[in-house]
Amino acid sequence: MTDQTVDIPEEEEAEQEINKDTLTQLFTNSAENNQNIINIGSKIQKLTSEEIDKIKKSGASSDAGQKIIEQIIAGHGGFDKKTIYSQQKYLKRKQQKFLKRFSVEYLGGSQLLEYSILRDLQKVLDMSEESMALLMTYGNVRPGGNYLLIDETGGVLLYAMMERMQGQGTITIIHENEHPNIIALRYSDYPIELQERMVKTINWLQVVEPENEKIIWEDLPVEEVDSMKSNKKKVYQRGNFDALISVSSLDMTGVLPYLIPKIGGSRPIVLYNQFKEVLLDIQHYLSNDKRVLAPSIYESRVRPYQTIPGRLHPMMTSRGYGGYVLWGTKVIPVEGGLTAVGRGNQLKKKSTPVEDAKVKSEASLDSKASETPEPAKLS
Repeated sequence: MTDQTVDIPEEEEAEQEINKDTLTQLFTNSAENNQNIINIGSKIQKLTSEEIDKIKKSGASSDAGQKIIEQIIAGHGGFDKKTIYSQQKYLKRKQQKFLKRFSVEYLGGSQLLEYSILRDLQKVLDMSEESMALLMTYGNVRPGGNYLLIDETGGVLLYAMMERMQGQGTITIIHENEHPNIIALRYSDYPIELQERMVKTINWLQVVEPENEKIIWEDLPVEEVDSMKSNKKKVYQRGNFDALISVSSLDMTGVLPYLIPKIGGSRPIVLYNQFKEVLLDIQHYLSNDKRVLAPSIYESRVRPYQTIPGRLHPMMTSRGYGGYVLWGTKVIPVEGGLTAVGRGNQLKKKSTPVEDAKVKSEASLDSKASETPEPAKLS
């Protein structure tokens, strides 16, 4: 959750803030125009900044703001010389300054990524909202899935995946250090119990050299496994991940041999990198690996437009890049290769009616030639 300043609708503003007509009635006199106003600067206001600070510290922010506005109007030497419109305009300006309000809104994965881009673009590896959407779409992120994740964005992608999974399923994060960098989860309102149930961590040593690392594995009770639905039971017994999703600066060609066997058949492998050349090397590697089908590189970009009437054109300050996504499908090759079954060339070729008629005519000519009598020989 986060605090964001939002505009309050006019109906709520009329109820929550000071009523403009009520405060204007404090001064029964108003001018028809502003010609009698003499501009003498700050001297026209009798209330000093020290007195305003003292009122701010006296009580709640809303009550203090209302008192400040009342005393500012009362101490204004030329307020009664303003028109009704000018008085209301002056009052609205003071309300915006001293009666600030905010509304607590839900922080989604897209908003968190946008916030991270504004703070430090390199921490999210130049990833755009469109690229993050491609990662989760091609990775088939859904409630109840079991995903293998490499996240070097500080947990921004993890946050977005947890949002889409709606508290169902598991995410296993592979990290380099002793503890994973998932600092983005501190902005979430997910309970600690939910985070511990959904997010599992494992370091690269446990992946590359499992014989040297002790992995804690807890089998579910037989009763709990039997009570599962058929689909969940198959997933548990199969034990493979539903997808591999990576946002990393690592050389993936060196670690993919350890990760591909952990992915189930017909499951996606989705990799992100800010440079296309890096993904090209991975694409060549996967093209030679018969376990990954059709690895392809994609780029998605959204161009915002200015929609002022008569001046429709793209925004000139928008980013022109957002990274690239490589997508492939894990398949299981048949051991020993494929063997063709059938008679092959011995199979009789089907003939057409025209060919049949041609064959019959040739056969009849041959038979007539054989029936022609030979000329008699003179003895």
